[in-house]
Amino acid sequence: MPPSTGSGACSTWVDGVFDEFAGWYCGKSTPVHRFWHSFDLALTRFSGREATVAPGTDRVTGEAYSHELISVGFWLGDPDMREPAFYSYTTPEPPALADRPLQPPEAHWTEQPNGRIALLPYEAVRTAGDPREALLSFLQSAYDAGSIAAGWDRAALTSAFCPPSIRP
Repeated sequence: MPPSTGSGACSTWVDGVFDEFAGWYCGKSTPVHRFWHSFDLALTRFSGREATVAPGTDRVTGEAYSHELISVGFWLGDPDMREPAFYSYTTPEPPALADRPLQPPEAHWTEQPNGRIALLPYEAVRTAGDPREALLSFLQSAYDAGSIAAGWDRAALTSAFCPPSIRP
């Protein structure tokens, strides 16, 4: 079971699950890291295709989003989201992204200023019968949603370490 929020053990547990999920992918990805804009713990997968950056985008953001990506992470919340949660977003956002299902049942899509984001409250993971499985199912379902909607070559990007039950 994951430890309560706010402890170093919590980020260590999340890091371990994110590392496992990262091993299921053989495309270009970031290591599990603290995201540059906040204290999010994040992992990003890239499709290998360039993306169009919106006019007027600052240079740092333009470089960060110069290629199609799906990012997953954990953050402790903010004034709009007052609880810790796991998240995922796809950039650029493909049509019908939010029509795709998420797992576990507590996961949902929400509208943000820059597009839709998949959210799973930390409490749903903490109280799940199998927290690791709950988090992995969220990460995989969010990746499935983004990569299918965006038309990524999922078979070419899937590692041999990916569990056979979820390979494309």
